[in-house]
Amino acid sequence: MKVKRLFGLAAVAALFSTQNVAAQYYYPVAVSGFTSDVIANGVGNATASTTASVDAVDYAYVSKDFMATATSPAMTYGLPVTGQFMGVVTTTPGMTYQLASYSASNALKLNATSDSGTLTFATPTAAFNLYFLATGGSGSGTVSAVVNFSDGTNQTFTGLTVGDWYDQANFAIQGIGRIKITTNALEDGGGINPRIYQIPLVITAANQSKTVQSIAFTKTAGTGFVNIFGVSADKYTTCLAPSAVTASAVTASSATVSWTAPATLPTNYDIYYTSSTVAPSTTTAPTISNIASSSLSANFTSGINSMTKYHVWIRSKCGSNTGEWAYGTTFTTPCTTFPASYTENFDTTAVGSTTNTNAPMCWSYLETSGFAGYGYVTNSNSNSPTNSYYLYNSSGNSGNQMLVSPQTTALSDGTKRVRFFAKGSSANYTVQVGTLTNPADPTTFVSFNTTTLTTTQTQYTVNIPSGGGSYLAFRHNLGGTFRGIYLDDITVEAIPSCLEATSLTTSAVTANSATFSWTAPATAPGNGYEYTYTTTNTAPTGSGTTTSGTSVVVSLPAPSTTYYLWVRSKCTTTDLSAWTSIAVSTKAVNDECSAPVLITPGASFTTNPIVGTTVGATSTTDATATHTCQTTGYNDTWYSVVVPASGSIKIETQSVSGSAVTDTVLGVYTGACGTLTQVGCDDDSSTDGNFSLVTLTGQTPGATLLIGVWNYSASTSGQFRISAYDASLSTSEAAAAKKEVKVYPNPFTDIINISEFKDIKTVKVTDVAGRTLKTIENPTKEINLSSLNSGLYLITMYFKDGSQNTVKTIKK
Repeated sequence: MKVKRLFGLAAVAALFSTQNVAAQYYYPVAVSGFTSDVIANGVGNATASTTASVDAVDYAYVSKDFMATATSPAMTYGLPVTGQFMGVVTTTPGMTYQLASYSASNALKLNATSDSGTLTFATPTAAFNLYFLATGGSGSGTVSAVVNFSDGTNQTFTGLTVGDWYDQANFAIQGIGRIKITTNALEDGGGINPRIYQIPLVITAANQSKTVQSIAFTKTAGTGFVNIFGVSADKYTTCLAPSAVTASAVTASSATVSWTAPATLPTNYDIYYTSSTVAPSTTTAPTISNIASSSLSANFTSGINSMTKYHVWIRSKCGSNTGEWAYGTTFTTPCTTFPASYTENFDTTAVGSTTNTNAPMCWSYLETSGFAGYGYVTNSNSNSPTNSYYLYNSSGNSGNQMLVSPQTTALSDGTKRVRFFAKGSSANYTVQVGTLTNPADPTTFVSFNTTTLTTTQTQYTVNIPSGGGSYLAFRHNLGGTFRGIYLDDITVEAIPSCLEATSLTTSAVTANSATFSWTAPATAPGNGYEYTYTTTNTAPTGSGTTTSGTSVVVSLPAPSTTYYLWVRSKCTTTDLSAWTSIAVSTKAVNDECSAPVLITPGASFTTNPIVGTTVGATSTTDATATHTCQTTGYNDTWYSVVVPASGSIKIETQSVSGSAVTDTVLGVYTGACGTLTQVGCDDDSSTDGNFSLVTLTGQTPGATLLIGVWNYSASTSGQFRISAYDASLSTSEAAAAKKEVKVYPNPFTDIINISEFKDIKTVKVTDVAGRTLKTIENPTKEINLSSLNSGLYLITMYFKDGSQNTVKTIKK
């Protein structure tokens, strides 16, 4: 079996680090000489907080505090806001770096071969070894480095490879994401990219006691843009610190640290430990002072907390000479048994991957040995921003795969429950909920619930029966291969005396209201329910409106807005359940009909599918439109058509390209925006040639009808045409009725000419909103339109035989 338990067992004492024989004195070095700002930060467009990109195609690094606007979501990846971090190269544990300010130049950028630059030390520093941070953008590069000492000598390094910022080895930091500075488009890099690399400069023994003044870099080869971000030093000292530092006997509140004394015993030792990754400076006060040089260990009992990672530094004091702090070791205190209630939302845990299975601290990922799938924290498909937990079985169709909780006090005493959100990557996947007696042995799992999932994050509540283990577990129920399950917002708590409403739904959503319904709990609350709404997914702190039923119409202030509808049971005036919620988005108001797209009456699709207006890709969120027409709440573009002289008109739709817009609904309306009256409706039953058709008679000639088209199937893409034609004519007559009449010049200044005017009875001039601006009876060849403002107009010519023709004209 494989267990990825992050310090979740009381029996697991510590995480030991591999330590080199010699002590190492790692410090960031303050330097100057950076030439470019390649790290986007703060609020505003990335172009405002950068001066250059890392690569050749406008990508830069991004800080965790970057927000394109003040309302943008907080970043879950990026470089630390402080610019300080501890590297992860295993051969240099405890190596700390400090990046330059993100609001100034923070990289020495070498683009072309022979480009060069120098980083100058603020304080000349002697070092056993130096390390610099660098990355290559749009490929790798090769540099040389010349370390200049204060005595005028130098040491030259050649052939130093700086890897491309994706997927190369020896990285000091990874998974920090990047941004396209020209568009603010963010990329998270899958949790493992981009990277910045650590490159060593090994100082010869003869030069180690010399102070370094600067390092001069030159790009010597490669296609990548070289970016150098900082320098750290293994500082030189003659008062050597202990080595082989290890931690043992680690408990939730204490630890013992041991070491090997240096060859020359000092007067005494100082120790500094902290949960911060910031290395101590020469002026940092030790946590434990003046430990006798004859001692080879120290006990930590002050300020130690459970579930915390600590870093230890140690230094020697040689009479009046105090040595440098040397990085010692790292240990993590174990978890204590959790009391209910507690919640895990996965948002503070680093994202894992298929090759880096992980779980929050005190939780674990557990699987049968050799299982093909994996489980890890992911920054997608969450219920609440931004992370969720992902169980994927790949080709595994037998065995165990589960997420295991911390050990919980009295978990299975019959008084606890678990509430969680879950979804499947497809519908009808299942997850089992149960307990374990041994969190490292999947065979001790006992299921007490199987939940069938949908493809949306939904909350489930399960009571935990008595007699089980003290570890809660969520097991992938398999049922097939290559199935993904997402878990989020898990809460273990005591079963309340007042139970929540369940199965929350919304319906009849309009621009400013929605019907909110729920199912009563097994024991209905004696005082009904309270309901309210918020604009964020945070439970309200005040009271709501009381109702005795399980369905209400909620008035909502604004169209095109996402609201959270909340309800809680009211068992007594003081005993209320927790709030539960469901999101709903109000519809857009039908103000779009004030500027509809004009449809010129033409021939039927059934005889000539090329004629008519082709409309671009369309989609809808109007879930209430199924097989019905309504006059508010549309998300779609409106269209208009002018009724022909006969007063009879046919309007139809048809899919033409892309994913077929099947199951279309066509509604035809008359009246002003906001007060539309439906005069026709048809929903496609998939038996009439994949279109909707409305035929109207007795309409007012010249009146403008407004048309709304949407689809109620799962299809959200494709194109459709709308065609309108005179229903009083046969198809051939309708085609013939399109008189070959020219209106010129177009554009015009004041006068337009009509090529064939003898058969025209009336000319009507309308704007694109369908408003009639001018009517000319028995027109002549010339028509004076000098009174119109510049713009687009529709010239409709009504012929004596009852047909009509409309052309678009532009007045200069």
